[in-house]
Amino acid sequence: MHFYYWSFLNWIPITIFYVIAAVVLWILWRLIKDDKKAKFFIWGLIPVMLILPWIEELWIAGQFGRHCKQDAGIFIYKTLEVDGFYDATRPTHANPRSKAAADDLDKGGYQFYEMPLPDFKGGPTRVVHLEKENNIWTPTVLEQPTARYHYKWPEMNSTVSYKVRKTERLVSDSETGEVLGRYVDYDRTAPWFFVGSDRPLMFCKEAEVAARERGTVFGPRMVLRPMP
Repeated sequence: MHFYYWSFLNWIPITIFYVIAAVVLWILWRLIKDDKKAKFFIWGLIPVMLILPWIEELWIAGQFGRHCKQDAGIFIYKTLEVDGFYDATRPTHANPRSKAAADDLDKGGYQFYEMPLPDFKGGPTRVVHLEKENNIWTPTVLEQPTARYHYKWPEMNSTVSYKVRKTERLVSDSETGEVLGRYVDYDRTAPWFFVGSDRPLMFCKEAEVAARERGTVFGPRMVLRPMP
Protein backbone atom coordinates (compact mmCIF):
# COMPACT_ATOMS: atom_id res chain seq x y z
CA MET A 1 0.00 0.00 0.00
CA HIS A 2 1.12 3.56 -0.74
CA PHE A 3 -0.58 5.85 1.78
CA TYR A 4 -1.02 9.57 1.18
CA TYR A 5 0.99 12.30 2.90
CA TRP A 6 -0.09 12.74 6.51
CA SER A 7 -0.89 16.06 8.11
CA PHE A 8 -1.69 16.66 11.77
CA LEU A 9 -4.64 18.74 10.52
CA ASN A 10 -6.19 15.56 9.12
CA TRP A 11 -7.39 14.78 12.63
CA ILE A 12 -9.83 17.72 12.44
CA PRO A 13 -12.37 16.22 9.97
CA ILE A 14 -11.80 12.74 11.39
CA THR A 15 -12.51 13.98 14.95
CA ILE A 16 -15.62 15.82 13.72
CA PHE A 17 -16.83 12.59 12.10
CA TYR A 18 -16.26 10.61 15.32
CA VAL A 19 -18.08 13.23 17.43
CA ILE A 20 -21.10 13.22 15.09
CA ALA A 21 -21.10 9.41 14.99
CA ALA A 22 -20.92 9.22 18.79
CA VAL A 23 -23.84 11.65 19.16
CA VAL A 24 -25.95 9.69 16.67
CA LEU A 25 -25.22 6.40 18.43
CA TRP A 26 -25.98 7.94 21.82
CA ILE A 27 -29.34 9.25 20.56
CA LEU A 28 -30.21 5.85 19.13
CA TRP A 29 -29.21 4.21 22.40
CA ARG A 30 -31.52 6.51 24.32
CA LEU A 31 -34.41 5.95 21.90
CA ILE A 32 -34.38 2.16 21.95
CA LYS A 33 -34.50 1.99 25.75
CA ASP A 34 -34.74 -1.68 26.80
CA ASP A 35 -34.64 -3.34 23.36
CA LYS A 36 -31.70 -5.71 23.84
CA LYS A 37 -31.49 -6.74 20.18
CA ALA A 38 -31.36 -3.12 19.05
CA LYS A 39 -28.68 -2.34 21.62
CA PHE A 40 -26.66 -5.32 20.42
CA PHE A 41 -26.95 -3.86 16.89
CA ILE A 42 -25.64 -0.50 18.13
CA TRP A 43 -22.66 -2.20 19.76
CA GLY A 44 -21.93 -3.72 16.35
CA LEU A 45 -22.03 -0.25 14.75
CA ILE A 46 -19.23 1.06 16.96
CA PRO A 47 -16.33 -0.73 15.17
CA VAL A 48 -17.95 0.14 11.83
CA MET A 49 -17.95 3.83 12.74
CA LEU A 50 -14.33 3.60 13.89
CA ILE A 51 -13.20 2.10 10.57
CA LEU A 52 -15.48 4.07 8.23
CA PRO A 53 -13.33 7.25 7.90
CA TRP A 54 -10.34 5.17 6.80
CA ILE A 55 -12.04 2.94 4.22
CA GLU A 56 -11.52 5.33 1.29
CA GLU A 57 -7.81 5.76 2.04
CA LEU A 58 -7.30 2.02 2.52
CA TRP A 59 -8.91 1.34 -0.87
CA ILE A 60 -6.98 4.06 -2.74
CA ALA A 61 -3.66 3.12 -1.10
CA GLY A 62 -4.21 -0.55 -1.91
CA GLN A 63 -5.09 0.01 -5.55
CA PHE A 64 -2.34 2.59 -6.04
CA GLY A 65 0.28 0.36 -4.42
CA ARG A 66 -0.80 -2.63 -6.50
CA HIS A 67 -0.56 -0.74 -9.79
CA CYS A 68 2.81 0.80 -8.89
CA LYS A 69 4.30 -2.55 -7.90
CA GLN A 70 2.81 -4.28 -10.92
CA ASP A 71 4.27 -2.22 -13.76
CA ALA A 72 5.52 1.27 -12.83
CA GLY A 73 9.03 2.17 -13.96
CA ILE A 74 11.27 2.57 -17.00
CA PHE A 75 11.74 -0.44 -19.27
CA ILE A 76 14.21 -0.46 -22.17
CA TYR A 77 13.90 -3.56 -24.33
CA LYS A 78 16.08 -2.54 -27.25
CA THR A 79 18.21 0.41 -28.37
CA LEU A 80 18.77 1.42 -31.99
CA GLU A 81 20.68 3.98 -34.01
CA VAL A 82 18.26 5.91 -36.24
CA ASP A 83 18.30 8.97 -38.45
CA GLY A 84 15.01 10.32 -37.08
CA PHE A 85 11.64 9.49 -35.56
CA TYR A 86 8.04 10.62 -35.20
CA ASP A 87 7.32 12.40 -31.91
CA ALA A 88 3.56 12.21 -31.34
CA THR A 89 3.89 14.05 -28.00
CA ARG A 90 5.18 17.25 -29.56
CA PRO A 91 2.56 19.13 -31.64
CA THR A 92 4.10 21.79 -33.85
CA HIS A 93 3.46 24.25 -36.69
CA ALA A 94 4.45 24.35 -40.35
CA ASN A 95 6.29 27.67 -40.20
CA PRO A 96 10.09 28.10 -40.51
CA ARG A 97 11.94 27.41 -37.27
CA SER A 98 13.25 30.21 -35.08
CA LYS A 99 16.94 30.24 -34.24
CA ALA A 100 16.24 28.85 -30.76
CA ALA A 101 14.09 26.04 -32.19
CA ALA A 102 16.71 25.27 -34.87
CA ASP A 103 19.42 25.10 -32.21
CA ASP A 104 17.27 22.73 -30.19
CA LEU A 105 16.85 20.45 -33.22
CA ASP A 106 20.61 20.55 -33.83
CA LYS A 107 21.29 19.52 -30.24
CA GLY A 108 19.08 16.47 -30.71
CA GLY A 109 21.53 15.12 -33.27
CA TYR A 110 18.98 13.49 -35.59
CA GLN A 111 18.83 14.03 -39.35
CA PHE A 112 15.06 14.56 -39.33
CA TYR A 113 12.10 14.89 -37.00
CA GLU A 114 8.40 14.36 -37.54
CA MET A 115 5.71 15.88 -35.35
CA PRO A 116 1.90 16.16 -35.41
CA LEU A 117 0.31 19.24 -36.99
CA PRO A 118 -3.09 19.79 -35.32
CA ASP A 119 -5.93 21.34 -37.29
CA PHE A 120 -7.68 23.69 -34.86
CA LYS A 121 -10.63 23.97 -37.23
CA GLY A 122 -11.53 20.33 -36.67
CA GLY A 123 -9.80 18.73 -39.64
CA PRO A 124 -7.52 15.67 -39.45
CA THR A 125 -4.13 15.98 -37.82
CA ARG A 126 -1.32 15.95 -40.34
CA VAL A 127 2.45 15.65 -39.90
CA VAL A 128 5.34 18.10 -40.17
CA HIS A 129 8.57 16.56 -41.45
CA LEU A 130 11.62 18.63 -40.47
CA GLU A 131 14.86 18.06 -42.33
CA LYS A 132 17.76 20.26 -43.28
CA GLU A 133 17.89 21.76 -46.77
CA ASN A 134 20.86 24.02 -47.51
CA ASN A 135 21.70 23.79 -43.80
CA ILE A 136 18.25 25.14 -42.80
CA TRP A 137 15.62 23.13 -40.98
CA THR A 138 12.79 23.05 -43.52
CA PRO A 139 9.24 21.91 -42.71
CA THR A 140 7.24 19.75 -45.10
CA VAL A 141 3.60 18.89 -44.41
CA LEU A 142 2.65 15.23 -44.86
CA GLU A 143 -0.58 13.30 -44.49
CA GLN A 144 1.03 10.48 -42.47
CA PRO A 145 4.35 9.91 -40.66
CA THR A 146 7.10 8.39 -42.77
CA ALA A 147 9.38 7.61 -39.82
CA ARG A 148 9.46 3.97 -38.81
CA TYR A 149 9.97 4.62 -35.10
CA HIS A 150 7.37 6.48 -33.05
CA TYR A 151 7.45 8.10 -29.64
CA LYS A 152 3.95 8.43 -28.22
CA TRP A 153 1.83 8.87 -25.13
CA PRO A 154 -0.88 6.15 -25.26
CA GLU A 155 -2.04 6.80 -21.70
CA MET A 156 -2.24 10.31 -20.27
CA ASN A 157 -3.91 10.61 -16.88
CA SER A 158 -6.27 7.73 -17.67
CA THR A 159 -8.40 6.66 -14.70
CA VAL A 160 -7.68 3.03 -13.78
CA SER A 161 -9.29 2.99 -10.33
CA TYR A 162 -10.99 5.33 -7.90
CA LYS A 163 -8.69 8.39 -7.56
CA VAL A 164 -5.86 6.53 -9.35
CA ARG A 165 -4.65 7.45 -12.86
CA LYS A 166 -2.12 6.02 -15.29
CA THR A 167 0.43 7.69 -17.55
CA GLU A 168 2.39 5.73 -20.15
CA ARG A 169 4.94 6.79 -22.76
CA LEU A 170 6.59 4.44 -25.19
CA VAL A 171 8.80 4.07 -28.23
CA SER A 172 7.61 1.57 -30.82
CA ASP A 173 8.40 0.19 -34.25
CA SER A 174 5.46 1.15 -36.48
CA GLU A 175 6.25 -1.62 -38.97
CA THR A 176 6.34 -4.53 -36.52
CA GLY A 177 4.37 -3.08 -33.60
CA GLU A 178 7.25 -3.97 -31.28
CA VAL A 179 7.60 -1.83 -28.16
CA LEU A 180 11.25 -0.85 -27.76
CA GLY A 181 10.98 1.04 -24.50
CA ARG A 182 8.28 2.32 -22.17
CA TYR A 183 7.68 4.41 -19.10
CA VAL A 184 4.73 3.77 -16.80
CA ASP A 185 3.68 5.81 -13.80
CA TYR A 186 0.55 6.22 -11.71
CA ASP A 187 -0.69 9.06 -9.57
CA ARG A 188 -3.24 9.28 -6.82
CA THR A 189 -5.12 12.09 -5.11
CA ALA A 190 -5.80 12.85 -1.47
CA PRO A 191 -8.39 11.09 0.72
CA TRP A 192 -11.45 13.00 1.86
CA PHE A 193 -9.99 13.91 5.26
CA PHE A 194 -6.75 15.49 4.01
CA VAL A 195 -6.34 19.11 5.14
CA GLY A 196 -3.62 21.28 3.61
CA SER A 197 -2.92 24.41 1.60
CA ASP A 198 -2.98 22.23 -1.54
CA ARG A 199 -3.64 18.59 -2.45
CA PRO A 200 -0.56 17.47 -4.40
CA LEU A 201 -0.61 14.35 -6.51
CA MET A 202 1.40 11.38 -5.27
CA PHE A 203 3.35 9.37 -7.84
CA CYS A 204 4.83 5.87 -7.75
CA LYS A 205 8.12 5.56 -5.90
CA GLU A 206 9.09 2.81 -8.36
CA ALA A 207 9.05 5.26 -11.29
CA GLU A 208 10.99 7.89 -9.32
CA VAL A 209 13.67 5.34 -8.37
CA ALA A 210 13.98 4.16 -11.99
CA ALA A 211 14.50 7.72 -13.24
CA ARG A 212 17.01 8.45 -10.47
CA GLU A 213 19.01 5.32 -11.24
CA ARG A 214 19.21 6.24 -14.92
CA GLY A 215 19.96 9.87 -14.16
CA THR A 216 17.17 11.19 -16.37
CA VAL A 217 13.49 10.92 -17.13
CA PHE A 218 12.24 8.67 -19.92
CA GLY A 219 12.49 10.03 -23.45
CA PRO A 220 13.02 8.79 -27.01
CA ARG A 221 16.77 9.23 -26.74
CA MET A 222 16.94 6.39 -24.22
CA VAL A 223 15.90 4.04 -27.01
CA LEU A 224 16.63 5.82 -30.30
CA ARG A 225 20.22 7.01 -30.55
CA PRO A 226 21.17 9.47 -33.33
CA MET A 227 23.24 7.92 -36.09
CA PRO A 228 26.87 9.15 -36.00
